[in-house]
Amino acid sequence: MSFAKDQLLPDEKLIAVTHQHPLVLLRVILLNIVAAAILIALSYAFDRYWIMLFYAVPAVVLFWEILVRQRKEYIITNRRVVKQQGVFTITSFDASLDKINNVFHEQSLMGRLFKYGNVGLETASEQGTTVFHFIPSPVKFKNLIVREREERQAGGKQGAPTARLEVPQLLEELASLRDRNIITAQEFEEKKKSLLDKIQ
Repeated sequence: MSFAKDQLLPDEKLIAVTHQHPLVLLRVILLNIVAAAILIALSYAFDRYWIMLFYAVPAVVLFWEILVRQRKEYIITNRRVVKQQGVFTITSFDASLDKINNVFHEQSLMGRLFKYGNVGLETASEQGTTVFHFIPSPVKFKNLIVREREERQAGGKQGAPTARLEVPQLLEELASLRDRNIITAQEFEEKKKSLLDKIQ
């Protein structure tokens, strides 16, 4: 199951989805190449082409690893960072942007050459530090998280005072509409509750 739009929360937008770098498959690809070479040599040496049937084993391993990589997703939205993985059993990890204290990346020399690395999140939750391994273009991925976190924090700081200032005025206007019988008392109470919920 791939991360789908129906998994998004209300007012949540998908920013980026990525998988581990293709180099995670290097070991199993080399295994397949070596296995194929050995089995071809054996089939010629013993004149038994049925020996090539044994190639099904490394081929199945390669297919499985490709599937596992495809199902391991790293997602950034405007509200959280998600890691979802699993072929038959799906597991996921969520880190709210509001609870992320620090974002860092790690790249070895090989990582810099082939453009992969690890991205870590330090959160205020019980999970503490969480590391996402073998991320392609880790600096870009990290910067996306930082940008979304800062935009969310800036929106929260600017939006709350504005809402608090506007609510009393809106309540007065609603009361005026009720007094003039433009809206019913029940509609007034419902809209009043909705406005008060926004500033709590």
